[in-house]
Amino acid sequence: MFHESFMRHAHWRWLKAALALCGVATAIYAWHEPADGANGGTWLGYTLGTVAALIIVLLSWLGVRKRRYASRLGTVKGWVSAHVYLGLSLLVLATLHTGFQFGANLHTLAYALMVLVIASGVYGVVAYARYPRLITDNRAQSTREAWLDEILELNESAIRLADAITPEVHRSVLRSAERLRIGGGWRDQLSSPSQDERAQEMALVGESLRAKLAASSAQSVATEQMVFLATTSLVVTDRDPQLERLKQLLELLTRRNELVDRVNRDVQIHARLQIWLYWHVPLTAALLAALTAHIVSVFLYW
Repeated sequence: MFHESFMRHAHWRWLKAALALCGVATAIYAWHEPADGANGGTWLGYTLGTVAALIIVLLSWLGVRKRRYASRLGTVKGWVSAHVYLGLSLLVLATLHTGFQFGANLHTLAYALMVLVIASGVYGVVAYARYPRLITDNRAQSTREAWLDEILELNESAIRLADAITPEVHRSVLRSAERLRIGGGWRDQLSSPSQDERAQEMALVGESLRAKLAASSAQSVATEQMVFLATTSLVVTDRDPQLERLKQLLELLTRRNELVDRVNRDVQIHARLQIWLYWHVPLTAALLAALTAHIVSVFLYW
């Protein structure tokens, strides 16, 4: 079965409706030539303003409709599709309603809030089209909970192993484990975490490996020892227990750091997917308040 997104709902029904509405409004606006020039106080201005206001109120009802599971008033997918396309049509309808007359007043404030609501909604559409796929790719058939459990186990194993190497390595690994940052506040979630602490930790383990290799080579020239230290791999051809511990420690830290990056990336994507709602909903409430004040002031003073 072909999965139909809300953008394509019912063969683009609401896109066609929005385009038709904008086309009719634009044609009438071009035909209409009031004596005082186009403005919100003409019959066309009142008509377009009324239509735009009704659309805003209707679109604001989406949050209620999504929670009424037994409702038969259309499908949620249809409501979301209408929300997107009719919301975009407001840019045309409301602009024609103003007659392109703006100023430092309540009416322009309502228009500006409407534009901000639409802009945040556009970000939401783009986010829901892009980020779910990134979440799936990043998770690679695993879960955040499984990663966190493995990170805890790797931390404990790394600390125990480092304790058997040198005090300096143990302190570095312990300090790094204590300073691991996963998630955090909304600013931390939206930004990429610093990797300086983990980079220093890996460098120290690498230095310990090289120092151990140099000391071992000086004692036994006949023993073949090779260490290839890269970002994700290490090969040691030696039976020295200390070198084996260092190799295991580096593997543990590499795996742990990879999981920490994946968890933070998962948190970051989810934050970017949801952050727009913290703007869209309050802006919508402000728009409804400004729209109400705009309508009341028009009927009282015009």
